[in-house]
Amino acid sequence: MLPKRLIVFVTTLALLASAQADDHGNTWRGVNLDQQFGIQFEICQLKPGKALSDIAKLDDEAQRLFGINAPDLSLMRLTPMFSHGMPGGTTVSYIDVTMGSIESFGKGWDNWMASKDASKLMANSDKVASCTFKFARAVNRFVNPEALDASDDRLISMNWCSKRENVSWNQLKAKHDAWQAAYEDDSASMAWNIVIPRLGAGNQNGRYMHMVSYANTQQLMANENWVANGDGGAALQDYYTAYGDCDGESIWNASYLYKGDS
Repeated sequence: MLPKRLIVFVTTLALLASAQADDHGNTWRGVNLDQQFGIQFEICQLKPGKALSDIAKLDDEAQRLFGINAPDLSLMRLTPMFSHGMPGGTTVSYIDVTMGSIESFGKGWDNWMASKDASKLMANSDKVASCTFKFARAVNRFVNPEALDASDDRLISMNWCSKRENVSWNQLKAKHDAWQAAYEDDSASMAWNIVIPRLGAGNQNGRYMHMVSYANTQQLMANENWVANGDGGAALQDYYTAYGDCDGESIWNASYLYKGDS
Protein backbone atom coordinates (compact mmCIF):
# COMPACT_ATOMS: atom_id res chain seq x y z
CA MET A 1 0.00 0.00 0.00
CA LEU A 2 1.31 3.44 -0.86
CA PRO A 3 2.21 5.70 2.11
CA LYS A 4 0.09 8.72 2.97
CA ARG A 5 1.06 12.25 1.93
CA LEU A 6 3.03 10.94 -1.04
CA ILE A 7 1.24 13.53 -3.12
CA VAL A 8 3.54 16.14 -1.66
CA PHE A 9 6.53 14.68 -3.45
CA VAL A 10 5.27 13.34 -6.73
CA THR A 11 5.40 14.92 -10.17
CA THR A 12 3.52 14.77 -13.43
CA LEU A 13 4.09 14.70 -17.14
CA ALA A 14 3.72 18.45 -17.25
CA LEU A 15 5.98 19.12 -20.22
CA LEU A 16 3.77 17.30 -22.70
CA ALA A 17 0.37 18.31 -23.96
CA SER A 18 -1.19 15.28 -22.28
CA ALA A 19 -0.11 16.56 -18.87
CA GLN A 20 -3.13 18.65 -18.01
CA ALA A 21 -4.76 19.00 -14.60
CA ASP A 22 -7.48 16.51 -13.81
CA ASP A 23 -11.02 17.72 -14.58
CA HIS A 24 -12.39 18.80 -11.20
CA GLY A 25 -14.30 21.85 -12.48
CA ASN A 26 -12.08 24.05 -10.31
CA THR A 27 -12.19 27.82 -10.42
CA TRP A 28 -10.37 29.83 -7.77
CA ARG A 29 -9.80 33.58 -7.71
CA GLY A 30 -11.07 33.81 -11.27
CA VAL A 31 -8.62 31.20 -12.59
CA ASN A 32 -9.77 28.03 -14.30
CA LEU A 33 -7.69 25.42 -12.48
CA ASP A 34 -8.51 22.82 -15.11
CA GLN A 35 -6.23 24.73 -17.48
CA GLN A 36 -2.60 25.71 -17.17
CA PHE A 37 -2.36 29.17 -15.64
CA GLY A 38 0.37 31.78 -15.37
CA ILE A 39 2.83 32.12 -12.52
CA GLN A 40 5.57 34.75 -12.45
CA PHE A 41 8.57 34.79 -10.13
CA GLU A 42 10.31 38.08 -9.40
CA ILE A 43 13.52 36.86 -7.78
CA CYS A 44 15.20 39.57 -5.71
CA GLN A 45 18.47 40.17 -3.90
CA LEU A 46 18.56 43.10 -1.46
CA LYS A 47 21.23 45.70 -2.17
CA PRO A 48 23.90 46.47 0.46
CA GLY A 49 22.47 48.33 3.42
CA LYS A 50 18.87 47.50 2.50
CA ALA A 51 16.39 45.33 4.42
CA LEU A 52 13.01 43.74 3.79
CA SER A 53 11.47 46.60 5.73
CA ASP A 54 12.62 48.94 2.95
CA ILE A 55 10.77 47.06 0.23
CA ALA A 56 7.74 46.72 2.52
CA LYS A 57 7.43 50.53 2.50
CA LEU A 58 6.46 50.24 -1.18
CA ASP A 59 3.79 47.57 -0.67
CA ASP A 60 0.83 49.95 -0.28
CA GLU A 61 1.62 51.50 -3.64
CA ALA A 62 2.08 48.06 -5.22
CA GLN A 63 -1.34 47.01 -3.93
CA ARG A 64 -2.94 50.18 -5.30
CA LEU A 65 -1.38 49.76 -8.72
CA PHE A 66 -2.28 46.08 -8.95
CA GLY A 67 -5.89 47.06 -8.29
CA ILE A 68 -5.76 49.54 -11.17
CA ASN A 69 -3.62 47.73 -13.72
CA ALA A 70 -3.87 44.02 -12.94
CA PRO A 71 -7.02 43.43 -10.85
CA ASP A 72 -7.33 39.79 -11.93
CA LEU A 73 -3.83 38.82 -10.78
CA SER A 74 -2.73 37.91 -7.24
CA LEU A 75 0.60 38.78 -5.63
CA MET A 76 2.42 36.99 -2.81
CA ARG A 77 5.77 37.69 -1.19
CA LEU A 78 7.98 34.75 -0.26
CA THR A 79 10.87 34.95 2.19
CA PRO A 80 13.21 32.03 2.94
CA MET A 81 12.59 29.74 5.90
CA PHE A 82 14.65 26.67 4.96
CA SER A 83 16.54 27.81 1.86
CA HIS A 84 19.28 26.33 -0.30
CA GLY A 85 21.58 29.24 0.56
CA MET A 86 24.78 28.24 2.32
CA PRO A 87 27.30 30.34 4.30
CA GLY A 88 29.45 32.32 1.91
CA GLY A 89 27.07 31.78 -0.99
CA THR A 90 24.60 34.05 -2.75
CA THR A 91 21.08 33.83 -1.39
CA VAL A 92 17.70 35.04 -2.58
CA SER A 93 16.35 37.71 -0.25
CA TYR A 94 12.73 37.39 -1.35
CA ILE A 95 10.53 36.32 -4.25
CA ASP A 96 7.38 38.12 -5.35
CA VAL A 97 5.08 35.56 -6.97
CA THR A 98 2.23 36.67 -9.23
CA MET A 99 -0.51 34.23 -10.25
CA GLY A 100 -3.50 34.37 -12.60
CA SER A 101 -4.74 33.37 -16.02
CA ILE A 102 -2.26 33.70 -18.87
CA GLU A 103 -4.58 36.17 -20.59
CA SER A 104 -4.64 38.35 -17.46
CA PHE A 105 -0.84 38.54 -17.52
CA GLY A 106 -0.92 39.95 -21.04
CA LYS A 107 -3.40 42.68 -20.18
CA GLY A 108 -1.81 43.38 -16.80
CA TRP A 109 1.72 43.80 -18.15
CA ASP A 110 0.55 46.12 -20.95
CA ASN A 111 -1.31 48.28 -18.44
CA TRP A 112 1.64 48.21 -16.05
CA MET A 113 4.19 49.29 -18.64
CA ALA A 114 1.94 52.14 -19.78
CA SER A 115 1.51 53.47 -16.23
CA LYS A 116 3.78 56.32 -15.09
CA ASP A 117 3.08 55.43 -11.45
CA ALA A 118 4.07 51.82 -12.07
CA SER A 119 7.31 52.93 -13.71
CA LYS A 120 8.05 55.11 -10.69
CA LEU A 121 7.34 52.20 -8.35
CA MET A 122 9.71 49.91 -10.25
CA ALA A 123 12.41 52.58 -10.19
CA ASN A 124 12.02 52.89 -6.42
CA SER A 125 12.12 49.11 -6.09
CA ASP A 126 15.37 49.01 -8.07
CA LYS A 127 16.94 51.23 -5.41
CA VAL A 128 16.24 48.53 -2.80
CA ALA A 129 16.84 45.24 -4.61
CA SER A 130 18.10 43.71 -7.85
CA CYS A 131 15.37 41.53 -9.35
CA THR A 132 14.85 39.28 -12.37
CA PHE A 133 11.50 38.13 -13.79
CA LYS A 134 10.70 34.55 -14.74
CA PHE A 135 7.39 33.54 -16.32
CA ALA A 136 6.14 29.97 -16.03
CA ARG A 137 2.97 27.95 -16.41
CA ALA A 138 1.42 26.01 -13.57
CA VAL A 139 -0.68 22.85 -13.60
CA ASN A 140 -3.10 22.32 -10.74
CA ARG A 141 -2.98 18.79 -9.39
CA PHE A 142 -4.62 19.25 -6.00
CA VAL A 143 -6.31 22.15 -4.27
CA ASN A 144 -8.33 22.76 -1.11
CA PRO A 145 -9.91 26.18 -1.75
CA GLU A 146 -11.43 26.44 1.72
CA ALA A 147 -8.05 25.93 3.37
CA LEU A 148 -6.36 28.40 1.01
CA ASP A 149 -8.98 31.06 1.73
CA ALA A 150 -8.76 30.59 5.50
CA SER A 151 -5.54 32.62 5.80
CA ASP A 152 -3.39 35.04 3.80
CA ASP A 153 -0.28 33.33 5.19
CA ARG A 154 1.18 29.90 4.42
CA LEU A 155 4.35 27.93 3.84
CA ILE A 156 5.36 26.98 0.32
CA SER A 157 7.70 24.15 -0.60
CA MET A 158 9.62 24.22 -3.88
CA ASN A 159 11.49 21.27 -5.36
CA TRP A 160 13.06 21.32 -8.83
CA CYS A 161 13.32 17.97 -10.62
CA SER A 162 14.34 16.28 -13.85
CA LYS A 163 13.02 12.97 -15.17
CA ARG A 164 15.37 9.98 -14.93
CA GLU A 165 16.56 8.94 -18.40
CA ASN A 166 15.49 5.30 -18.05
CA VAL A 167 11.86 6.24 -17.29
CA SER A 168 9.43 7.39 -19.96
CA TRP A 169 7.13 10.34 -19.38
CA ASN A 170 4.14 8.02 -19.71
CA GLN A 171 5.49 5.67 -17.04
CA LEU A 172 6.15 8.58 -14.73
CA LYS A 173 2.72 10.06 -15.30
CA ALA A 174 0.97 6.72 -14.72
CA LYS A 175 2.72 6.24 -11.40
CA HIS A 176 1.93 9.76 -10.22
CA ASP A 177 -1.67 9.59 -11.36
CA ALA A 178 -2.10 6.44 -9.27
CA TRP A 179 -0.65 8.16 -6.21
CA GLN A 180 -2.86 11.18 -6.66
CA ALA A 181 -6.00 9.12 -7.14
CA ALA A 182 -5.28 7.22 -3.94
CA TYR A 183 -4.28 10.07 -1.66
CA GLU A 184 -5.41 13.49 -2.89
CA ASP A 185 -8.15 13.51 -0.22
CA ASP A 186 -5.63 12.54 2.48
CA SER A 187 -2.85 15.05 1.84
CA ALA A 188 -1.24 17.19 4.50
CA SER A 189 -0.97 20.03 1.99
CA MET A 190 -3.50 22.67 0.91
CA ALA A 191 -2.42 22.78 -2.73
CA TRP A 192 0.00 21.12 -5.10
CA ASN A 193 1.01 22.58 -8.47
CA ILE A 194 3.55 21.60 -11.07
CA VAL A 195 5.46 24.62 -12.36
CA ILE A 196 6.75 24.54 -15.94
CA PRO A 197 9.49 27.10 -16.75
CA ARG A 198 8.76 29.08 -19.87
CA LEU A 199 10.08 32.66 -20.35
CA GLY A 200 13.47 33.54 -18.88
CA ALA A 201 13.93 29.94 -17.76
CA GLY A 202 17.66 29.75 -18.44
CA ASN A 203 19.15 26.45 -17.31
CA GLN A 204 15.84 25.41 -15.71
CA ASN A 205 14.27 24.99 -19.13
CA GLY A 206 13.08 21.40 -19.57
CA ARG A 207 12.79 20.84 -15.81
CA TYR A 208 9.73 21.10 -13.55
CA MET A 209 9.04 22.11 -9.99
CA HIS A 210 6.73 20.79 -7.30
CA MET A 211 5.13 23.75 -5.55
CA VAL A 212 3.23 22.70 -2.42
CA SER A 213 1.37 24.90 0.07
CA TYR A 214 1.03 24.10 3.79
CA ALA A 215 -1.26 25.91 6.21
CA ASN A 216 1.37 26.06 8.96
CA THR A 217 4.56 24.52 10.32
CA GLN A 218 2.63 21.76 12.08
CA GLN A 219 1.46 20.44 8.72
CA LEU A 220 4.97 20.73 7.32
CA MET A 221 6.49 18.89 10.25
CA ALA A 222 3.80 16.21 10.18
CA ASN A 223 5.11 15.43 6.73
CA GLU A 224 8.70 15.54 7.99
CA ASN A 225 7.79 13.09 10.75
CA TRP A 226 6.36 10.74 8.12
CA VAL A 227 9.69 10.96 6.26
CA ALA A 228 11.74 10.41 9.42
CA ASN A 229 9.69 7.84 11.32
CA GLY A 230 7.14 6.46 8.87
CA ASP A 231 7.27 5.06 5.37
CA GLY A 232 8.30 8.36 3.82
CA GLY A 233 12.05 7.83 3.83
CA ALA A 234 11.87 4.60 1.82
CA ALA A 235 9.27 6.06 -0.54
CA LEU A 236 11.40 9.10 -1.26
CA GLN A 237 14.52 7.02 -1.77
CA ASP A 238 12.69 4.87 -4.29
CA TYR A 239 11.32 7.91 -6.10
CA TYR A 240 14.59 9.83 -6.23
CA THR A 241 16.57 6.75 -7.31
CA ALA A 242 14.21 5.37 -9.94
CA TYR A 243 12.05 8.25 -11.20
CA GLY A 244 13.12 11.84 -10.53
CA ASP A 245 16.44 13.59 -10.08
CA CYS A 246 15.45 16.38 -7.64
CA ASP A 247 17.34 19.20 -5.96
CA GLY A 248 15.52 18.86 -2.64
CA GLU A 249 12.88 21.03 -1.05
CA SER A 250 13.25 24.61 0.06
CA ILE A 251 10.61 26.16 2.31
CA TRP A 252 9.35 29.73 2.10
CA ASN A 253 7.13 31.91 4.27
CA ALA A 254 4.44 33.36 2.01
CA SER A 255 1.94 36.19 2.50
CA TYR A 256 -0.50 37.85 0.14
CA LEU A 257 0.14 41.45 -0.85
CA TYR A 258 -2.80 41.60 -3.25
CA LYS A 259 -5.65 39.19 -3.99
CA GLY A 260 -7.02 39.16 -7.50
CA ASP A 261 -10.71 39.64 -8.16
CA SER A 262 -12.54 36.35 -7.88
